Amino acid sequence: MPHELTGSPPQPAVDPFRLTGIDDPPPTRPRRDRTRWSRWFSLGLLLAVIATVLVAAPWDAERRQAYADQWIVWTEPPPQRIDALAEKLELTEVGRRIFFASRPQLDGADDFQQHCPLEGDIVLGCYGGQRIYVYEVTDERLSGTIEATAAHELLHAYYDRLGPDETARIDELVADYVATLPDDDENARIVDGYPAGQRADEWHSRLGTSYAELPGALETHYAEVFHNRARIVEFAADSMAQLEGYTDRIEQLSTELAATSDDLEARSAAYDAAIAKLDEDIADFNTRAAKPGGIPSQSQYDSERAALQKRIDTLEADRKQLNLDVEAYNAKLEELKALDAERAELFSHLDSRTSKH
Repeated sequence: MPHELTGSPPQPAVDPFRLTGIDDPPPTRPRRDRTRWSRWFSLGLLLAVIATVLVAAPWDAERRQAYADQWIVWTEPPPQRIDALAEKLELTEVGRRIFFASRPQLDGADDFQQHCPLEGDIVLGCYGGQRIYVYEVTDERLSGTIEATAAHELLHAYYDRLGPDETARIDELVADYVATLPDDDENARIVDGYPAGQRADEWHSRLGTSYAELPGALETHYAEVFHNRARIVEFAADSMAQLEGYTDRIEQLSTELAATSDDLEARSAAYDAAIAKLDEDIADFNTRAAKPGGIPSQSQYDSERAALQKRIDTLEADRKQLNLDVEAYNAKLEELKALDAERAELFSHLDSRTSKH
């Protein structure tokens, strides 16, 4: 992946988005012919100037890349959907140029699998060959996913255009911040699975889209691309909010069920043991009561019988409560199963390999 120097190239005097829209209709046919010839001559002259600059300044990789990007922007206007996406991302002029020059494309499942490698984990976007591809997630419960993914891939394109010195500077800033993250940071776990040579680039995109507060130098860096980076972070949070809601409730239920299961098993075993002992004591009481003199007095008979009846009542209350708790456990278990199925269904909308949409 080539790296070039950064910086803003000189802005052309002519609005590039209006090159094809210049219209100054003359009153007579001869003048209209001259105007058409003049227009094509001006455009040809502009192309010649650009070509000359590209050839004459091979030492300025940054400028060459900027002109190459601008040429794509001029000659390949983005589709309306992509232009609308850029508006939602609130891109700077630099951000728009790099985004449009990367020819971003929203792909359905089949096209996306052709453009982006799928090696096990779910992939939502990719950047390669200076092209951005984004999987078109259409489920409204995952709103924000397209925007967050497009911003993430745009930062790969931005990183791709950094020169060696700037890359080294940004890598150091990124590494310093990453070192402050907790050991259980989810992105740290994910990025650790990347090849070593790709981690700096990946962290660069993840920091810019997932972390609300960054050191000033990094904020300044990302401000070259986004007018409002906080909105990008919101897109990323919104995109996973529904799934995280499922996950949080599933984890809560799983923890509760695990603890309840142990409690129910212990109480059930204690109940069975108490019933067995009660049955023995009742049988012993009945045997002694049936024998003359087996129970010496009426008061002892009444006392033993009352004690046994109290144990019966207590165990019956235990049985009823145990049944209620088992029913509550089973209800939570059914909720867990339903939530897990709903989460899996929602998750499938993120996976181009399983999506039927």
